[in-house]
Amino acid sequence: MPLPRPSPSPTRHAAVPNRGRRGRHARSATTVALLVAALGAGCATTDARPPATTAPAATAGGTSAYGSGATGGSTAATQAAQAATRAFGAQVDTATAAFVGAVAALQADVASGSTAAARSDELAAQSDYDAFRALESANAVNGSTLDELSTDVGASESFGGLHAVERDLWTSGPLAADVSALAGQAPVAQFLLGRERLGPEAIGQVAVDQLNWVVDTALPVSQEQYAHLGLVDVAATEQAAHRSFSDIAPLAGLVDPSLTTTVTGQFAALDAAIAAIGDPATVPDTSITPAVRLALSRQLDATATTLARLVAALAPYGTRGAPS
Repeated sequence: MPLPRPSPSPTRHAAVPNRGRRGRHARSATTVALLVAALGAGCATTDARPPATTAPAATAGGTSAYGSGATGGSTAATQAAQAATRAFGAQVDTATAAFVGAVAALQADVASGSTAAARSDELAAQSDYDAFRALESANAVNGSTLDELSTDVGASESFGGLHAVERDLWTSGPLAADVSALAGQAPVAQFLLGRERLGPEAIGQVAVDQLNWVVDTALPVSQEQYAHLGLVDVAATEQAAHRSFSDIAPLAGLVDPSLTTTVTGQFAALDAAIAAIGDPATVPDTSITPAVRLALSRQLDATATTLARLVAALAPYGTRGAPS
């Protein structure tokens, strides 16, 4: 029998320009056909930034519609492209392992009756999930199982995953059952994402998508509708985007040193702006003013726009790590 499903009213922060949960922008003409196939159709706009997307799950052979890993070649740029693929793969592996570990710790907390520890580990698991959300969320089964909101659940479906556990911990619900279900699904995500091997342009597009998700979704509507600690998602996703950029930065520095320096500075400014808001695990949604949300949205948007220009320059190194 489906679990009972509450219907909370999400808090929308109108001061932030919202382009919708799955908002799209017109893609720059320089983006290669590989990524065009992975993206949804866009609405006409003057924004030159590629649209926010979510990556499909890995397919057989360790590739996804974002692209496949860099292979072959011996030039400095090709070697940097191959290193980016390896670094991003290691980054995803680290994030999924941390997620599985946090969920296991959460399950142990629940078994021992430690609510405070369980809340802390639930927030940690959420942050770990945010690190690979762009790769996981397009998988309709795993994405919904792990991170859907109660408002996204269909009439004939049951509410589960991280936000069901969040509800149970901050209000009430079948905590043990929900944590058990989450613990069973976490290793599945780890296995599937362990097969992802993306090329440099695709890695950069993941970073753009992560920044866009914060602007389009996490800032306008807190994803933590029971804990009311939405800064967790904002901070973790921005940091994931920064790490993705760091993976491609050596190659990008060879291709366009000036633009790479600009993006590096923008990410440093973003890190500082989010840190200035406070500890994501303790700052309530209501304490983040509309002015702060708007300023941060503009910073994120500007960074995503500049990064997208840089990512387009990596197109020749996209799926194989060598000029095509």
